[in-house]
Amino acid sequence: MAAFVVLEVLLNVALNVGVVQAIMRRGTDRVVLSWQRAWWLWPMGRLHLRDFTLTKQDPDLWWKVEVESLSARISLASLLSNHVDVKAIDGHGASFQLEPSSAPEEPPSEPGSRPWEIELRDVTLHEVRVLDFSRVRFAGSLDVTGSLHLKSREQLLVDLPSVRVEQGFVEVDAKKVARLETLTARAVLDAPFRDGQGYDLSQALSGQVQAKVELFPLDWINEQLGASAPLSLRGGAGRVDLDVRMQKGALEAGSKVDAQGAELDLRAGPMRARAPWSLQASLEPERPEGPSGQVAVVFAPVRLTGPGGKGVEVPEVALFVFARRRPGDRGFDLEPDLRVAKSQPLDLRVINPWLEQTLEIDSGHVTVRSEERPKGSKARGPLSLRMDTDLVSGSMGKHKVLLRAEVEVDARHLSADLTELGLAGTTLRLSKVSTNGPVPIRAWSGVFTLPRASLSLSPTVLSARFASHLTDTQPLVALLTTSKGLPSFLTSLLNIREVDVTGQVRIDERGLQVRELKAKGQGFSLEGHLDLVRGDITGALLTTIGAVTGAVELRPGHNNLHLVEPKRWFDAQKTPPFR
Repeated sequence: MAAFVVLEVLLNVALNVGVVQAIMRRGTDRVVLSWQRAWWLWPMGRLHLRDFTLTKQDPDLWWKVEVESLSARISLASLLSNHVDVKAIDGHGASFQLEPSSAPEEPPSEPGSRPWEIELRDVTLHEVRVLDFSRVRFAGSLDVTGSLHLKSREQLLVDLPSVRVEQGFVEVDAKKVARLETLTARAVLDAPFRDGQGYDLSQALSGQVQAKVELFPLDWINEQLGASAPLSLRGGAGRVDLDVRMQKGALEAGSKVDAQGAELDLRAGPMRARAPWSLQASLEPERPEGPSGQVAVVFAPVRLTGPGGKGVEVPEVALFVFARRRPGDRGFDLEPDLRVAKSQPLDLRVINPWLEQTLEIDSGHVTVRSEERPKGSKARGPLSLRMDTDLVSGSMGKHKVLLRAEVEVDARHLSADLTELGLAGTTLRLSKVSTNGPVPIRAWSGVFTLPRASLSLSPTVLSARFASHLTDTQPLVALLTTSKGLPSFLTSLLNIREVDVTGQVRIDERGLQVRELKAKGQGFSLEGHLDLVRGDITGALLTTIGAVTGAVELRPGHNNLHLVEPKRWFDAQKTPPFR
């Protein structure tokens, strides 16, 4: 009996002075189990621990589990074979923390060495108060049941048959962004160890999460964007109901999300858009005749306003993304479909603060819409956004201009970041273009493609590379002429047909700039650069018509023609960079 008492005392002393932790630390790769106090009425009683901590350091991640109080049954005999076997674990007041980290690769195990194995069975944790994933954090109270099996440098298996949240909050960088009204989940994480890569999480997760979430206003996103970002968000509070199912890291049929929110206020440079929003997403069993998944994001109605408060309303803007699972693959092919209901006419004078140095608009309206479909048609047309004007009247300096414009944006090539909107693949069609300049333009039309284009938001700047096939040279003649009489060298421009034109253009609130301008037709070529501000043109052009080459110096009010060594003169003119 005395020997038993002595053994009991020695065991409890070893548990409290760090002997057991030191033995386990030497035998496990970057896994540390520790506690502040412990007692154990061995062999029949339960092991009791206070302030228990389990820490794991991987080459890319560091994570830690802390439990305020813990009781369990543990096998001492298993410790002799490098095996931590703990069962019937009951814990209260827990937290989990995960952070990115960098650590040197683990050295290979010595030949013949036996890796430590940690097995936690029948785990119940009450009042898990914190789940901290570095910048994203859950704070509240949840209950977890499950098990953990970790075999060093071989496998990590976490089985959580029940995770339940009665209420809690999601925080991003210490800001509350959502409230979890309810959450139930089950999950299995089965990650094999890959030499040189650590635990492979690519196909490790399976399970299901069902939750009801209250979203707080999205103002917190502005701090993520940064103070200098041209975008800002306000409002948009709402609710989310979700049921997400996964099998080995892939979404499973039956997953769905249903969300809706109050008016979202988006400001981008001088423009402002306000609209309530909704989102529905679902994944159905695979169907050979159609997509298995769909995401629909709808804003309706959308109120757009520009400088001065003038605006327009678009009844609905909807983006649908249809998903088809790739044969024999875990991924999806995505097919987007943009639908924009025809807007009310927008008075184009709203853009005068930006465009007036190039073309000051006196009257004219534009409507925005997506490609129309026959009523009842299920076919999805091209993913494009169209803007059409009525007859626009404006002024370029002292000259009057009339035109109609149609812009078609290929939404498949749309891209965006915090500073600009990518508009590659845009097409600009001009028609009924007329001017009253020295050489008037009468009912001219042309089509320009923009293989590269972007719209910066703050300040507002349109930059594009353009290409066009012109049926005649009316715009070039008007460009080169400041009086009714053309120099004899240029008169044949009036009869040139079929001309290809390319270049780069930049339009901002200070005017229009063209660089790398090149035009080529039958017996005709042109290259150069120019700036246009309120009808005044500055620049230099080198023109060849037939066998004659001349250089044109463009200045406000008059142009100079150089026929003596024109190439030498032109090459001496430095092309100014874009502003």
